[in-house]
Amino acid sequence: MWRCNMVSDSTELPFFPKYETEYLYEEKIRVTWFESHFSQSHYNVHNTSKGSNACTLIAVLMAAKCHQYKVMINGPQKCLNIRLIQLLAASMLEGNRIHEELKVKNMLKHINLNVPEAISFGGKQTSDMIEWKSEVYMEPLAKSLFENIRKNWREWVKPDSITEQLDMYVVLVADSRTVLFLIQIKTDTVTLIDSHQHTSEKGAFIAITRRPKLKLLCQWYNDALSKFYDSEPLLYELSFFIF
Repeated sequence: MWRCNMVSDSTELPFFPKYETEYLYEEKIRVTWFESHFSQSHYNVHNTSKGSNACTLIAVLMAAKCHQYKVMINGPQKCLNIRLIQLLAASMLEGNRIHEELKVKNMLKHINLNVPEAISFGGKQTSDMIEWKSEVYMEPLAKSLFENIRKNWREWVKPDSITEQLDMYVVLVADSRTVLFLIQIKTDTVTLIDSHQHTSEKGAFIAITRRPKLKLLCQWYNDALSKFYDSEPLLYELSFFIF
């Protein structure tokens, strides 16, 4: 069985992906785009014609691995930490494997897992994930995502709170797609990780900015949803986690 502690050597992955870097908003955001086959529907999946619905599992596994390995996030002006790529690869492999096993055992209530189910099925890696808060927002993502993350961030870093010095992991579910935001205290960065394929040439991506530029990142992600999927969500869920 493929295990996360094997990702220290990229040669142990099915393949190490090609990627390109895009700088946006006067280099305030760095987006690393991976080749199309480095995405949840194609990365070492036996039957790629059916795609993958493991994105929620992948998001919670990625959060758990980033916490476990204490990955430091480089700001947008620096090179991407290769460890993030290795952990995303491991999360896609494990998420797809777990999701496929659940299908075979007829254990899925719905093809897309909700967040508590994904944490439950993630096993030991996700067993210490605690949902600090979860809320469904019945409003346009384009107009409210930044404000809703910022509102919770202010509460998160409130002096003397149990979360004051902890990284914030945010799972966003919108239009049946799940992505992960990581706000890292020490580096003052925000990282957005999306495991989906976006075009025939673009697979998953990792986008990074400084925390004060979170609004730009939310704006860019909304534009990406519209551009690649013709999606303009009017309802979405945010789940916030501590370990």
